[in-house]
Amino acid sequence: MASFFFIIFFFTSLLTFSTSQTTTQPPPPPPQSLLNAVETLSNTGHISMSLTLSLITDTILSRTTTNSLTIFTPPDTSFSNFGQPSLSHILLHFTPISLSLSSLQSLPFSSKIPSLSPSNSLYITTLPSNTNQISINSVNIITPPIYDDGFVVIFAIDDFFKQNFTRPENPNLKPGHHSQCTTLDSFSRFYEVSLHLKSKGYLIMSSFLELQLIGFFSNRVGLKLTVFAPVDDAIIGFSGDFPEYQLIFLRHLVPCVLYWSDLIDMENGTNNEFKTYVNGFNLEIRKVNDVSFVNGVEISYPDLYYNDWLVVHGLQSMIPLPDEIDDEMDDDNNIDKPERTVDVSIAPDRSEF
Repeated sequence: MASFFFIIFFFTSLLTFSTSQTTTQPPPPPPQSLLNAVETLSNTGHISMSLTLSLITDTILSRTTTNSLTIFTPPDTSFSNFGQPSLSHILLHFTPISLSLSSLQSLPFSSKIPSLSPSNSLYITTLPSNTNQISINSVNIITPPIYDDGFVVIFAIDDFFKQNFTRPENPNLKPGHHSQCTTLDSFSRFYEVSLHLKSKGYLIMSSFLELQLIGFFSNRVGLKLTVFAPVDDAIIGFSGDFPEYQLIFLRHLVPCVLYWSDLIDMENGTNNEFKTYVNGFNLEIRKVNDVSFVNGVEISYPDLYYNDWLVVHGLQSMIPLPDEIDDEMDDDNNIDKPERTVDVSIAPDRSEF
């Protein structure tokens, strides 16, 4: 009975906080993914986190720039036993990126994961000797996820994460990222990753991988490649612009293997530049508050797919060309300017089919 009254008190407090933050203008409805997440949490017996999520949705949306989210939900007994968690503590269980099971498994011990809680982060504490059991902040993660629609992912956990958790030392972790890059070369062998991307809803980008570059690879070894894949909604406006297909695709990849563990190992505020297949156009990866951006676009679904030579990271929007950024500014200022093009001669040409 005491635990029942605690849960009522806890959610009454959250509701009071939530209503105190509202304005005279009603907020927009939450994305369908979050509504589905609330329902899934309730249906799987995580009533406390389901009610919590429904009450703090506006707070979560105000702290993320995309619809990507990973939720780590403790059981209802933890809410009863712990006492009333602060909003900051609750937000420690939300990270502003979609983390698949394979993404978590790929991260080495002591890897840092951003959270929505100010001044608090999550750290991989999975021991190398026990890779079958993933743990974060010394709390076991229950796999597989109970919900994953490509935008929002929910994992059940054994208990609340501890606040102010000290990052564990990893003697094998050297400073700086260790991206493996090769010289610009031609490529192929995209069948497996194409199927995986299709299963996650990245249909257009998977089609580029299947059709545009088939036959480019001539049995050459040492290929390294990272693809930054925008969601379909970001590309579909260009679906009839066939001459732009090559340019759209080639500006979203670099001849390097950049795992998410490489990205999160970069220092906050530093710029890391990588060449693309578009002549004169580079990708700049920058980490701000532990969230990684490529040319200003947030990497919302890291390690969407990876193997020893190919990595795919999901994006919510396309990477703009400098001309497109200038055009947006000119449109705001009602300035007409001549059309400019980007030379893609550095990319493999049709003679390599």
